[in-house]
Amino acid sequence: MTNIILCGKATDTSISSTLLPSLSKYGGVQYYGSDRITLLGEDKMKFLVYDCEKLPQIELDSGIILFKNSFNASEQIKIPSRFLCILEMKNVHAAELLNGTGTAAITCGMNPKDTLSVAGLDETSATLSLQRSVMTVDGNILEPHDFTVRLMSKLSPNRILAVCAVLLICGIDSSNGYDI
Repeated sequence: MTNIILCGKATDTSISSTLLPSLSKYGGVQYYGSDRITLLGEDKMKFLVYDCEKLPQIELDSGIILFKNSFNASEQIKIPSRFLCILEMKNVHAAELLNGTGTAAITCGMNPKDTLSVAGLDETSATLSLQRSVMTVDGNILEPHDFTVRLMSKLSPNRILAVCAVLLICGIDSSNGYDI
């Protein structure tokens, strides 16, 4: 099971409202939020998603931490070395928390310096560009490449990037694109 921690204000559901149905297309999802615990998908549980306002003490071997833009770091916490972090470059609170830790971070945004960026966007699809090699949670290396995302509804570029970053580092093959 892949552990995914969403970190930011409980009222900020923009990422989870897209991430959960997207993940459920690739396996069962157990979701734990501040006001809801639910199961999605009918397949074997493949993802555990924990939504929290501040990072808990993490005593798990590996996983993903996705910092919402509403994240506000209050204290330093040790992030296990096999956890991969996702954040927008403009998320200064998450960047401050990660600064100097040596934790692997994937930045998402519209800037060519971001690890994952938008190469093209219209109302029904987007082309994303993975601009440098990244490691998946199971230790495989993904080489830079472009891939297509078919949009089931109108989504902001930030939401598209965050969800696709999670799908990529979960090891979900992007060669046929993603539907989100």
